[in-house]
Amino acid sequence: MGDVLIRGLSDAAIARIDADAAARGVSRQEYLRTRFETEGSVSAPTRTMTVNDLRRAAAAATDLDDPDIMDAAWR
Repeated sequence: MGDVLIRGLSDAAIARIDADAAARGVSRQEYLRTRFETEGSVSAPTRTMTVNDLRRAAAAATDLDDPDIMDAAWR
């Protein structure tokens, strides 16, 4: 196994890491190893939702309460 050294982490970041590790009852090293090993299996959103995203969704859903549209959608 390889080793990784990360320089320049802020004190706040280290404190968060240590708090998360302590809450799980593991060392900082074990906590980070587990996080890095599982990182690829959890897909994180590539961006956050914006008001424009919500507007587009609302515009796309305007006719969902139209019985004819919904009937046609199921055919």
